[in-house]
Amino acid sequence: MSITTEPARDARLDLRLPRETRELIVEAAALSGASLTDYVLNVVVPTARRDVIESRTISLSKKAWDDFIDILDREDSPGLAALREHTPEWGASRVATANRAPLGNG
Repeated sequence: MSITTEPARDARLDLRLPRETRELIVEAAALSGASLTDYVLNVVVPTARRDVIESRTISLSKKAWDDFIDILDREDSPGLAALREHTPEWGASRVATANRAPLGNG
């Protein structure tokens, strides 16, 4: 039998809210049989996860996806090909520094 443990509750979240709102949340928690903390976490965390996932996700129609793939599959224009091959001055100095032997006894 495996036992899963919850992460430690080692952080606080303090809120300023109207007294009536707090009373409503406390009543809802009591009606659900959960502590105030558990009630708020059970309501807020899934919504927070959904909001974060939605902000990190890009949805495209099939046509938009096909157009996107077509653009990626195109050959580079001469200007873009030259840009890809170009090493900027700051890039050359970083490469030279990275290839330098480490300092130390020797």
